Amino acid sequence: MGTLALRRAAGAVPLLLVVWTAAFFLQQLIHGDPAAYVLGNTSTAAQRDQLDAAFGLHRSPLDQYLSTCANLLRGDLGRSWITSESVGRLLSTALPVTLSLALLSTLVTAAVGTALGIWAALRRGSRVDRVLQLAAGAVTAVPNYWVAVGLVYLFAIQYRVLPATGYVQLNQSPGQWLQSLILPVIALSLAPIGPIFLQARSAVAEALDADYVRTVRALGIPRRRQVLKHGLRNAAAPIVTAVGFNTVGLLAGTVAVEQIFNLPGLGSQLLSGVLGHDVPVVQGVVLVFAVGVVIVNLAVDLLIGVLNPKARRA
Repeated sequence: MGTLALRRAAGAVPLLLVVWTAAFFLQQLIHGDPAAYVLGNTSTAAQRDQLDAAFGLHRSPLDQYLSTCANLLRGDLGRSWITSESVGRLLSTALPVTLSLALLSTLVTAAVGTALGIWAALRRGSRVDRVLQLAAGAVTAVPNYWVAVGLVYLFAIQYRVLPATGYVQLNQSPGQWLQSLILPVIALSLAPIGPIFLQARSAVAEALDADYVRTVRALGIPRRRQVLKHGLRNAAAPIVTAVGFNTVGLLAGTVAVEQIFNLPGLGSQLLSGVLGHDVPVVQGVVLVFAVGVVIVNLAVDLLIGVLNPKARRA
């Protein structure tokens, strides 16, 4: 298992370098003077020259890129061109917000999708099964920002039972922290529930139709034990894969959801960095998201290795 983790981690290094490089040079495709983007059209030539000198913007893009790589090897993500604040500090402030949102959403999607999948698998062909499959297709097609706007209108404006915007840190008030995340988590979780439900339904149904489960059923083993110990355990690998795949999608979805609910997370930092042409911030956020994807994929590989020992040699 340790060898598998090392192989996956080593293979992720080139990927992270490609992501870091792409984030830098894609920003360079935006025409114009970076200092003018940062300072605005009303800035003077002297102010732009000062910013160029402070951040080395007068150098060629290749020189700037090599400088960022050298700083990255030292653990330095640079400074924001707009606020001059350390990018590492900005990300350390925003990361807990996005982590809270992503982890809670992953738990909700995994629990609800798997539970509904098991329910549908046990009632294949019934009205409940057909309704759940139709609902899964419907919720998957709805963009999370539409869901977010609808939730704000319904629960924050119409009935005023939950806050529409803002974020309260966990250490300040656990209750208010949870309240501030209920609507964003629902908005982010709704669409991924569909694919996880469909995968869980298919995997559990296939496992329950296997010969060894039929033998267990013939021996008079209670139905709950048939499902949980034999059916679900053997269907766990594809469900874990589906959860991991959709967790990666959740990370991308945080950009829109955080903006709508005014959450100070990585998604908001990324959008602000892109709009402000703040290349160090964009690079830092993209790198963190890429590391998150690597961690999720590694966790999925390790879990599948535990569930299916044959996968450890893959």
